[in-house]
Amino acid sequence: MELKPDPGIDQRVAQAAIRDIVASYPGIRTEVVTFLGDRFSESLTGETAAVVVNVFGDDLDMLDRLGARIAAALGDVPGVVDLQYERQGATPEIVVRPRPADLAAQGVSRRDLLDTLQTAFAGLTVGQTFAGNRTIDVVVIVSAEERNRVDSISRLAVKTPFGPVPVTQLADVSPAVGRSQVRHLDGQRRVSVTFNVEGRDLQGTVADARDRIAALGSLPPGVFVRFAGEAEAERQARLEIVLFAAFALIGVVLLLFLCFKRRTYPWLVVVNLPLSLLGGIAAIGLTGIGLTLGALVGLVTVFGVSARNSILLLAHYEHLVDVEGQPWNRATALRGAAERLVPILMTALVTALGLAPLALGLGRAGYEIEAPMAIAVLGGLTSSTLLNLLVLLALAERVTHDGVPREAV
Repeated sequence: MELKPDPGIDQRVAQAAIRDIVASYPGIRTEVVTFLGDRFSESLTGETAAVVVNVFGDDLDMLDRLGARIAAALGDVPGVVDLQYERQGATPEIVVRPRPADLAAQGVSRRDLLDTLQTAFAGLTVGQTFAGNRTIDVVVIVSAEERNRVDSISRLAVKTPFGPVPVTQLADVSPAVGRSQVRHLDGQRRVSVTFNVEGRDLQGTVADARDRIAALGSLPPGVFVRFAGEAEAERQARLEIVLFAAFALIGVVLLLFLCFKRRTYPWLVVVNLPLSLLGGIAAIGLTGIGLTLGALVGLVTVFGVSARNSILLLAHYEHLVDVEGQPWNRATALRGAAERLVPILMTALVTALGLAPLALGLGRAGYEIEAPMAIAVLGGLTSSTLLNLLVLLALAERVTHDGVPREAV
């Protein structure tokens, strides 16, 4: 059921209201997802839920029992909603078990028996005919009426060296209950437990789910559990972002050593970068969005803006000392900060105005990634802009300029 968009309704409030309504109807399996979340989840795992717990093994009955135990254990984990475990439906079937002794006595191989059954009920193409320009296969198969009767299997005649004999003289034919579907992943049988996360950070909820599953005890031989979905993709993306950010930081520091004449300035830029984290983390904590992938991207983005502001200030200090011949003292430090105040504020203000609409979209459909990123950037810009002009100024004022001592005012 797809809802019409309404900008005046908060997405999380609407989801909670829908869950409250459908929870009062027992026997109905429901799941509340956003369009963007649905597309992400289906592309990652083929499921619509954000988190998928796959249980792999060979024994399907054991997998069913273990999947039910896992679903029951995850039912009261804080943050877990839309918990689903779909048992594989049973379907009636007819089992034909050949008797090796009877096959040998009649001079029939197992393959001859199975080929006869397949020809009778699935059909065997024996040639082709033509109807105008169309090519039509000629198939040998029993009549539709016989195919729809269970007892026709027992009466089916199998060719032997001693003449045709019914299937019942060669095999046991009995009704049974099989599986309507056997799900596989990476060539292995599996069952899956799925759930979404609401009112809590994704990684924390998944960590609790792992603990609950581990508390169930050791798994049977050949059975193992693997998490998939947004949580795993986010964890992998976090590792990649941190790794790439570290390489980028090293590259930036090396470039700064080539650009700045003062060897202490690149280290001042590095020291100033954590200042952007203070406001970003505070904004994430106040809004309760958690350290999502979008928020992490926002924190990395703030690093770049903070580094740019630091380079603007320190480069101007070098200009004042080397080009204008100003003595390095507190008055020069204050003058440099005052002259770079407007460019730094304009950078922060333009970025903030561009991201404000995204931050205001928190809780609305389509803003699942952009809103946390914008909130992290806005918080980081606030702290880095203010502290950049205060802390960096104080640190720079206390260092020497490669033989140019700081003069007292």
